[in-house]
Amino acid sequence: MPARKPWLRRLRVPSPGLGDIPVTQQANRVWFRVHQSKFPAKFFSRNGSHRFSDPKCRFAVLYLATDVATCLFERFGDAMYDRRMAIANSLWIASSVSCLRVPRLKICDLTRPRTLSALKVDLAALMNHDLRTPQQWCFAIQNHAAGFQAIKFRSRFNAKACLAVFARDGLESRIKEELIGPLHENQSAADWLQEHQVSLY
Repeated sequence: MPARKPWLRRLRVPSPGLGDIPVTQQANRVWFRVHQSKFPAKFFSRNGSHRFSDPKCRFAVLYLATDVATCLFERFGDAMYDRRMAIANSLWIASSVSCLRVPRLKICDLTRPRTLSALKVDLAALMNHDLRTPQQWCFAIQNHAAGFQAIKFRSRFNAKACLAVFARDGLESRIKEELIGPLHENQSAADWLQEHQVSLY
């Protein structure tokens, strides 16, 4: 008897033009970033290994998170889960944490059910392991007539808020960064290692 075909849900990709999308105003506030110490925190890129960074996108992307713990998950989560809750000490030592003052932004808020409904998209597409799918969504959102300056989304590790800020409208010069210090000297980072029982090797 042949094996039953697995049930597969439809993978939702952007429709042409996307239609009307709710525009949300993100207030001026401080966000956080964990980054390689040799680079500034305010580093926009088109890195194809990141969720919303399609190399063909019009605008490079800067990733930020609401707190240091979420930054650590976003930066090290895959590596530590692959290594049974361990992170290479060389990566930890070479990283710093900074805070960035981000001005008021016009955002596509993917944390709001109303926005997801308007886009006709679910979290399975936005968090898909094949990064080409969420990157298609970023490409479409960047090119939407609303002129979005960022995408707000949830971390797939702890569901807290993150931002993918686009290098448009002069935001590169309007975002102000302040170095907090190296990770190995940061108490919030040490607390995160202890809370989640993560070791350095």
